Amino acid sequence: MRSKKRNIFLFVTFGATFLTGLILLILKILSASYKFSNEEEITVNNPSYQIDVLNACGVEEIAFQITQYLRTKGFDVIDYGNYGSVVNESFVIDRVGKPDTAKLITRALGIKEGRIIRSKAKYYNEFTIVIGKDYMSLKPFKNKREEDF
Repeated sequence: MRSKKRNIFLFVTFGATFLTGLILLILKILSASYKFSNEEEITVNNPSYQIDVLNACGVEEIAFQITQYLRTKGFDVIDYGNYGSVVNESFVIDRVGKPDTAKLITRALGIKEGRIIRSKAKYYNEFTIVIGKDYMSLKPFKNKREEDF
């Protein structure tokens, strides 16, 4: 009788330990995949859309640096310049109604997907990226300091 109680106790103890370990392993795997998705590298081949980059952060050459970064990733950036005013947060203007492409652009730069604006106004480029004062949080500048500009 005593041996039977001991076996039940050992079975419950090992079962609880096994389940705890399994739960911790699953949580670790889920956490690792989430971290990986934040740091994913995005490149494109033969893009069928054209982009321009506008500087709205008040710091010179930022639009040019974003342009160079996107071109190394395969994006077709055909122009860069200045936006009419300074803005706090970067955003993407989608002029052709291609939300998947707009999301790809935001993910490539680290811009929040909620910062996509749909516009039906006629313009020569399909997407415009407006770089705001938050440019230091974007992927091309993650490891740089403001003094580097």
